[in-house]
Amino acid sequence: MSTAALALAAALVIWPSRQRRLPTLQRVRRRRRMWPLLVGCAGVGAWLVPLPVALAAGVIAVTVAVRRRDRDTAMKRRRESAALQGALDVLVGELRIGAHPVDAFGAAAGESEGTVAEGMRAVAARARLGADVAAGLHDVARGSQLPGHWERLAVCWRLAQTHGLAIGTLMRAAHEDIVERERLSARVRAAMAGPRTTALVLAGLPVAGIALGQAIGAAPVAFLLKPGAGGWLLVIGVILACAGLLWSDRITAEVTQ
Repeated sequence: MSTAALALAAALVIWPSRQRRLPTLQRVRRRRRMWPLLVGCAGVGAWLVPLPVALAAGVIAVTVAVRRRDRDTAMKRRRESAALQGALDVLVGELRIGAHPVDAFGAAAGESEGTVAEGMRAVAARARLGADVAAGLHDVARGSQLPGHWERLAVCWRLAQTHGLAIGTLMRAAHEDIVERERLSARVRAAMAGPRTTALVLAGLPVAGIALGQAIGAAPVAFLLKPGAGGWLLVIGVILACAGLLWSDRITAEVTQ
């Protein structure tokens, strides 16, 4: 088979299908349609309410958006981790029974989905063409939520190619290492549930204080919502509470990763 035919076959293997591209385009178009609506609502709200109240609401909205984005990123990471572990299980099993590494990567791609399947498929295509597989694994790592895991696979492949070590043994060691790291990460996430809840409760304590003051007739809500010093105190308090909540999220995220 000629080099051109091999290149065409590899392109067909790794080319994104219409089914995969269409949902992404639909999400992008939906978000673009939402922006004018959001900007319009924000403008109307800023015109109807005092400026400090609008600023405080904006800070809260940004905080909610950032936390939602971080949560979605963490969920994507966990899904990719589970898919990668399953793909590596298939890969190691294929190598153990004597399959060629190209066929093993292809089988792993067939048994997985999402970015992991695309990465495995791209690596198999590179190996089929005789290209640098380790470089392909590095490329996959740059677009992954788990770059460290893909980098380990690249190191294993490089060791096998450079020193003639058994690729099956190296991939099995990498698989076991990744599984243990993810188990440790899951235990740390479970241990961080308490600190996360504590941070959320502390961020909400000012609201409880305002409710208590309102109950005893001090009227803190009227003071904070009217223009003047009360409104700017509301802005400062909201900024401090949201900053503390985001900072605690950052600390716990660094620990779990």
